[in-house]
Amino acid sequence: MSDEKPPQLVDYFVVAGLTDASRPLEDETQQQRPARPSEPITDVAVIIRSQGEEVPHGFTCIETTTSGHPVDLNAGLLNNPQMFICYKRGRDKLPLIELGCVPAPPGGVPELSPGVHYEGKDRPKPGYTILDTTPYSRSANLNSGGPGHQRTFLVYRRAAEPQGHNALGVTDICLIMPSKGESTPHTFCRVDKNLNTSMWGPALFLCYKIAMAKANTLVYEAGLLGRYPEQDSESFPLPESVPVFCLPMGATIESWPADTKYPLPVFSTFVLTGASGDKVYGAAIQFHEAFARERLSEKQRLRLGLLSVVDRRPIGGRSVQTRKSICVLSHWPFFDVFRKFLMFIYRYSISGPHVLPLETHISHFMHNVPFPSPQRPRILVQMSPYDNLLLCQPVSSPLPLSGASFLTLLQNLGADNAVTLLVAMLTEQKLLIHSLRPDVLTSVGEALVSMIFPLRWQCPYIPLYFDLHEPPKDVIFVDLDTNNIFQ
Repeated sequence: MSDEKPPQLVDYFVVAGLTDASRPLEDETQQQRPARPSEPITDVAVIIRSQGEEVPHGFTCIETTTSGHPVDLNAGLLNNPQMFICYKRGRDKLPLIELGCVPAPPGGVPELSPGVHYEGKDRPKPGYTILDTTPYSRSANLNSGGPGHQRTFLVYRRAAEPQGHNALGVTDICLIMPSKGESTPHTFCRVDKNLNTSMWGPALFLCYKIAMAKANTLVYEAGLLGRYPEQDSESFPLPESVPVFCLPMGATIESWPADTKYPLPVFSTFVLTGASGDKVYGAAIQFHEAFARERLSEKQRLRLGLLSVVDRRPIGGRSVQTRKSICVLSHWPFFDVFRKFLMFIYRYSISGPHVLPLETHISHFMHNVPFPSPQRPRILVQMSPYDNLLLCQPVSSPLPLSGASFLTLLQNLGADNAVTLLVAMLTEQKLLIHSLRPDVLTSVGEALVSMIFPLRWQCPYIPLYFDLHEPPKDVIFVDLDTNNIFQ
């Protein structure tokens, strides 16, 4: 009787990105989604119209709530000063990144904190700026009820330094009035302090959205650029949808200012569920590389801001980049090991020259690195004189092996929301989980599935992150970035 074949560590190595057959995604999405803001918000201001103050040049005044009700921060006062909030978009300054959030601890999640500063009670968080004057040098005190009333101010935090073309920033601000049936828009953060400090006026709350506000970007469906091995395995053919999971936001062509800081690679994970219920784990990193201008059509150059609209003259001082991804597929969730391997492959590809070709390292990792066993529970893989990774045998546990992180689940949702989702899982409700952080999404999704052990989640399960504008009506929508559940 022959010995049982040891498990294979990695099934496929995949390169995904822009191919000749990639179709544009923007035309279809523009018919179904509202236009995205092309520039982040860089400034906020308070104006007092009763003092003759006008909206500053380049600013937009918030005059209504999300459903069209008029807003006034001091409605209900006899001496109503008619105060309004304004904001400005642009790229001439570092964007605002928080309105009412404290900085996240290393490896943690930002904790919502008041974005309204009550003088004498609250101390502004480190890095926050108090908006204490209007653009016309008058006091921006939101509580104008007269002498003896506690002064109240807005606060905000700006990005500390340029973080590349794809940095997150505040992209939208709105006001809601709960007494009129309005609720926090999905994917928005809510500042839980009433902006209307008068005794009789309706409560007003400030909400804001953090997202990527990109300009001069073309988005295409991701395709397969390369794979190893080239032939499908009989037991596990390569799924055609893998490139979409590697680049769920699409393969892009982007035009950057020449002095733009290169963004670091972004690590993400995903899970594919086969017809038999078997799980396949994917680990990928997204990165940018230079794209030849000669491959662009005139229409593409115009949309990327590389040609002037009037006389079609080339515009200098810009570089063209494309977003790509490398990925490994495995039946084992060794995400930390795969992340180190992919980062080594990426660094190896952009440095050199090297003695060994890149393909040798990929082939060695897939075919020559043994799977950990009771005889060899710890395997040290030396990839270079400076790079190594440690592969350990999976710990024996009654819980099935997965990429779950219960710590990440509780950090993002808290105990109450985690219990709410546990009940939804046990009653087989439809769940849609959303996040702009791909590394968090799979960890939380796997933790939710593991919570119902010894029961098994029999419904289709594919965690995927994307920029959702309108959630479906018949699902429970979970926003991990704002810790909100919409039912």
